[in-house]
Amino acid sequence: MENKTGKYFKYAIGEIILVVIGILIALQINNWNERKKEQAKEQAFLKEINLDFKSNKAQLDSIISFNKVNLHAASRLLEIIGTFDLKNPQRNASNAHFADSMKVYNKLIWRNKSFNPKNGAVEALLNSSSFDLITNDTLRRNLISWKDVLGDYLEEEQFAVNFLTNEYGPWVRASFDPDLFDDPENTIAFFSKRHRNFINQRAGDLYNNLYTVKEEGVIDMINDIIRLTEPENND
Repeated sequence: MENKTGKYFKYAIGEIILVVIGILIALQINNWNERKKEQAKEQAFLKEINLDFKSNKAQLDSIISFNKVNLHAASRLLEIIGTFDLKNPQRNASNAHFADSMKVYNKLIWRNKSFNPKNGAVEALLNSSSFDLITNDTLRRNLISWKDVLGDYLEEEQFAVNFLTNEYGPWVRASFDPDLFDDPENTIAFFSKRHRNFINQRAGDLYNNLYTVKEEGVIDMINDIIRLTEPENND
C-alpha cells in the first residue's frame, strides 16, 4: 500500500512538473510572439520616420541652396549700390547692364521658401506609449530633441517672413517699382538709405538661416535620424 502511495505521489509530482514546464514554455512562446509583434511595429515606425526625414532632408537641402543664392544676390546688390553715384542717379540707372543686374539681384533676395517638415510619425510616437517600442537610446534622444531643434529653426525663419510681410513688402509697394529704373523718383527710392538698410537686414536674415541650419545642428540631426532608422541598422 505504501509503495502504491509513493508511486502515485511521484506520478502526481511528475505531472505537476510537466504542467509547470508546459506553462512556462507557453509563456515563453507568448512572450516571444509579443516581442516579434513589437519588433514589427518598431520596424514600421522606423520605416515611416526614415521616409519622413529623407523628405525633410531633401526639402532643407533645397532651401539651403536657395538661400545661398539669395545671400549672394544681396551681397552683389549692396556692392552695386556702394558704387552708385548719388549725385547723378539717373545716369547710372540708365546703363542697361547696371539696371538689368539690379533687377535680377533685387528679385532674388526677396524670394522666400519655407521649411514644412513631415513630422507625423515622430508626433505619433511621442504622443503615445508606442515610443517605448524604440529600443535605440540615441534615436530616442534625437526624436525627443527634434521638436526643440526644429522650433528654433522655424522661429528664425518666421522672423524673416514677418520682416518681408510686415516691413519690406508694404514699404516697396508704397515707394517704388522694382522693375522700373528710368523714373527719377523710383530710382532715388531704390538707392535710398532705408532701402539699403532693408537689404542689409535681409542679408542678415539669410545668413542667420544658414547659420542656424549648420551650427544649431538641424541638418546634423536629420542625418543622424536617417542613419539610425535605416533598415541595415535595425536588423
